[in-house]
Amino acid sequence: MKYIIIPFIALGFVLSSFIGVGYYCNDWGMTPEYFGSPFIFKQKSLGSSLTYFYSVSGLLLNIAIWCVPILLIRKLFLIIILKKDKGNSIKKIYKVLIVLLMIFTTFNIAFDYITLGSGFEKGRNYWYINLDKGTSNWELDCRGEWIMIKK
Repeated sequence: MKYIIIPFIALGFVLSSFIGVGYYCNDWGMTPEYFGSPFIFKQKSLGSSLTYFYSVSGLLLNIAIWCVPILLIRKLFLIIILKKDKGNSIKKIYKVLIVLLMIFTTFNIAFDYITLGSGFEKGRNYWYINLDKGTSNWELDCRGEWIMIKK
């Protein structure tokens, strides 16, 4: 079961942009914003302020990255539970935390589904988003900035 729950929770952290990198270009708002966690997985549409396009490979790579700290935190909880003779209170806290994180992920998936752009093709939802190719044609200077909790 943990092999399903951990990537599901990791997906919630990726989609929430809890911690990540925002890529912004210097052309007065005529290029989309890109978001990574650390790999680029989301692109803000220029046509609508509430539409985003997603990269399948970026999502999968970011989920894999986020699984590592989640697994480490899980291991820490399990060590604490095993070391305590009566770890019932910690075990209950652990279970409540898992349920809350699953609810958090479900809300993130629902919100991102609502803002999902239509179509599966280059320039929209696609297998990958190539920031360098899109900006090299226009000779733009794009920089990444660390962001926390940005939708």
